[in-house]
Amino acid sequence: MLKTRKKLLLYFFAALITISSAGGYFYMEEETSEYEKAISRIEYQLGYSEVYSAKNSKTAKEVQTVSSDSKTVYLTFDDGPSPRTLEILDILKEYNIKATFFVLSDEKESSKEIVKKIYDEGHAIGVHSASHNYETIYKSVDHFLKDFEICFEYIKDIIGEAPGIFRFPGGSVNSYNKDICKELTDEMIRRGFTYFDWNVSSDDAVKGYTEESIYNNVINGCKKHSTSVVLMHDSSPKKATVAALKRIIPELIEQGYTFDRLDESAQPTIFRID
Repeated sequence: MLKTRKKLLLYFFAALITISSAGGYFYMEEETSEYEKAISRIEYQLGYSEVYSAKNSKTAKEVQTVSSDSKTVYLTFDDGPSPRTLEILDILKEYNIKATFFVLSDEKESSKEIVKKIYDEGHAIGVHSASHNYETIYKSVDHFLKDFEICFEYIKDIIGEAPGIFRFPGGSVNSYNKDICKELTDEMIRRGFTYFDWNVSSDDAVKGYTEESIYNNVINGCKKHSTSVVLMHDSSPKKATVAALKRIIPELIEQGYTFDRLDESAQPTIFRID
């Protein structure tokens, strides 16, 4: 009986190895990184929906940055790179649209290739985070700077130039940095970096989101502004975001909007510190 069990275990492990080998690059591409695992848990660990919803923050108010009669949309994507990023790039290419990606420093070679592809296709790349761990990076200004530097160097090494823009994880004012946000934003501006919050949220990081809710949030949100900075996410779980984007872009084009990428010359949409 013992020998039989040992044989069965050997067959089982051999089968696992065979299946894993057969998957090849596909399984590597879809493999969930440590960052993505953290992101998937963050709603329960750190109050993700509270952080990502400016209307729920007592210390954050939108600053409207509407200075033109034209209707411009800046599509921005946080928390990539991932296989979803590749799908989004294909959609953007179909419509000849440029967007902005605030990335995490995922060290997988496949992720680095995606970051390079973002750059090569003419989109903007900004720093988001190395760890995406709110409790750690917002312990102090120094903690944030250490995290920022890792992601900054990651991007610089891949694309060959220093990124000049970034987005604070959770926005410039949130539940975890409220005691240091003024000092933190002042320090980053002093260092010559431009940060961007948003004035339209797809809410694709809020529990219970759907393709339909993402579509409605973006379309209705853009109606309120002539310049819209749209928050979306391109981490691996965001298949509904990709599906909604396929509908969002042609609808906004039909309504007369144009699209652009963010850079240091763009007027920042930021949250005001009370």
